Amino acid sequence: MTGVAAWHLWVILGLILAGLELLGAQFVLLALGVSALSGALASVLGAGLNVQLISVAITALVVVPLFVRKIHPYLLPKTPYGTLGSGAETGQLAKVIIGSGGKLAVRVSGNEYPLRWEGETKPAAGDTVRILSVEGITLCVERVE
Repeated sequence: MTGVAAWHLWVILGLILAGLELLGAQFVLLALGVSALSGALASVLGAGLNVQLISVAITALVVVPLFVRKIHPYLLPKTPYGTLGSGAETGQLAKVIIGSGGKLAVRVSGNEYPLRWEGETKPAAGDTVRILSVEGITLCVERVE
């Protein structure tokens, strides 16, 4: 059995970087993994280590911005999402319900939250409200007529 060729190391590095992308690196590690494959290609073509490193660097300069600025945003959901308080729920419409403690509440994304209303008229169960803001776990709402 022969030793490990340089291109093997580049492919292994590329696979490790692509796998680490699963940790949520915004496509940077995936782009660097693809760049490492250019080092493997240069090695297969017989280039020395310096040319392999230059090949990886030039490919990374092109591929990283392409992946991060063009491909990654294209794959993101078009509707706002996030955890409560991130601002994604502001402006959403919701129905008022009677919460588990017998008090008025609002159900958002399958979860029940206490509410505080803005305006003069207190909402009733079944009313539609618009979420204005979030204070802790309390949703500030206004009735929608």
